[in-house]
Amino acid sequence: MPVLPDISFADRRRWVFLGVLVALHLVFLQGPHAPLGKVLFISHIGLGVLWQPFVQAKRRLGLGGTIAVLICAGLAAWFLNWGLLAIWTMLLAGVVGGKVFLFPDRGERLFHLLALGYLTTAVLALILPQTLVAADAADPLIADLVRYLVPLVFLLMALLPIGREAQQRTEVVDFIYGVFVFLLLGVIVLGSISFSFLFKAGYLEALMVTLGLVAGLLLLLGWIWNPHAGFGGLGSAVAQHVMSLGLPIEEWLDSLAELAEREADPERFLALACAALPRRMPGVVGGDWQTAGGPQTFADQQGHRVGFRHGRLTLGLVCRFKPSPSLLWHYDLAARLLAEFHLGIWRAQELQRLSYVEAIHETGARVTHDVKNLLQSLDTLCAAAQQENEASPRLMGLMRRQLPEISSRLRQTLTKLAAPVGQTQGQPMAALPWFASLESRYANAQTVFSIVGDMTSLSVPDAQLFSCVAENLLQNLANKQAAHAATTAAVRLGEASGRVWFEVADNGPAVPDEVSDALFERPVSSDHGLGIGLYQCARLARQAGYRLTLAENRDGGVCFRLAAAD
Repeated sequence: MPVLPDISFADRRRWVFLGVLVALHLVFLQGPHAPLGKVLFISHIGLGVLWQPFVQAKRRLGLGGTIAVLICAGLAAWFLNWGLLAIWTMLLAGVVGGKVFLFPDRGERLFHLLALGYLTTAVLALILPQTLVAADAADPLIADLVRYLVPLVFLLMALLPIGREAQQRTEVVDFIYGVFVFLLLGVIVLGSISFSFLFKAGYLEALMVTLGLVAGLLLLLGWIWNPHAGFGGLGSAVAQHVMSLGLPIEEWLDSLAELAEREADPERFLALACAALPRRMPGVVGGDWQTAGGPQTFADQQGHRVGFRHGRLTLGLVCRFKPSPSLLWHYDLAARLLAEFHLGIWRAQELQRLSYVEAIHETGARVTHDVKNLLQSLDTLCAAAQQENEASPRLMGLMRRQLPEISSRLRQTLTKLAAPVGQTQGQPMAALPWFASLESRYANAQTVFSIVGDMTSLSVPDAQLFSCVAENLLQNLANKQAAHAATTAAVRLGEASGRVWFEVADNGPAVPDEVSDALFERPVSSDHGLGIGLYQCARLARQAGYRLTLAENRDGGVCFRLAAAD
């Protein structure tokens, strides 16, 4: 069994940091000139190397690095004095101050705040008075209080719990906050010493005056930074400066919009836009870009390269010097705008290509649909010819009726192949002859044809459309009657407000809901065809100003109706 309990990495780091602070306080107690104080300072540096948040904890320290650390620690211990201790403690306070604002966990933040408070107190109330002993301006009571009472903070820090987020958080230090804390301590230290010497005042009085002045100045700067008085302060001015940096993002956006209006090819647009980058982006001398079409380069390739990837675009910029984080943000924004414009042009090109594919598909689907209907008519003639051993008058009459119709339909199909979709329109035909021709081809004992109203003077406005719809509906009806022998149907042609309508009704089972919902909106699965017949008929009807609907759908009453659109 292990002697020591298994503790987490965060716990180990906390205890090592407490060891760093305890070793530093022992140096304060012994004094920097005592031999034991110098040894304790070397121990303090060793613990600091274990705790430091700058280099990864699992990284091995080579022989050269070890020798360098030992030499620096030995030299620091040999020349150790109160002034060097003050600078070292202020640097340590800056490191801790750079970590305070990065912890959302309350316990972890309080832990580092207590450490920062201890280091600040040690600098101002313990180290700095020792430098003023020769000037007889130090107060020994303050130094004794710090030596023997402030270490109680270590006990409170050890009792603080570690949050779950703190155990999983990586060690980071905010450089700006760290520098700010170090400089603030430097101002307080130098201000206290200067006030004490210039005005012959005691150190405690000089420290209080300096703290008051610095606090007032910070409050004034805080108000100037963000005044909350209806106008922007220094913060907005600094943000505007950081956001602009002389980089014309607006001009870049305008140039991309203008170029996108002229260029419809996405690759050429990208090539022209990238060629303009060295003129519009400060510090950029060249670069490269890559999409699905392959890599390309532009301008100079010598310099520091930074890369960006957004969507389909991978952009690399070659700069004269290594860009700052704010300049990198601007470059990334410019690359994102370029990627969005390129994606928009590419999508427009894809939509144009898909529109061509859709047009080809619609034309092919319509022609396929017509060919299927013609094949069904030819199958009917072939079946009738096989049943008749000799050329009977009945067979000859059927041939005379069907062959001209088939010839006409084939001619119309060839016209569709030669003309784009939506530009062919059927010729009108008298309603009664059209309906009589349809009845002669499809009438049987289970299908009754009838005329509703006076159709003598009316005509079918688009015989091709009505024939297409009628043949599809009647073929579907034949399939339904083959599956359900008792199904009877009624085919009717009528007029409403001078407009011709056509419908096919039967007393069979209803169309399933999952089929009826998509019947005229998209192709549906079919056991007897391609599943696109009624879908294409509905599209043709809409183009001609008509509407094909499922007027009734229930068991015992199913009705398809073709009528003028309202």
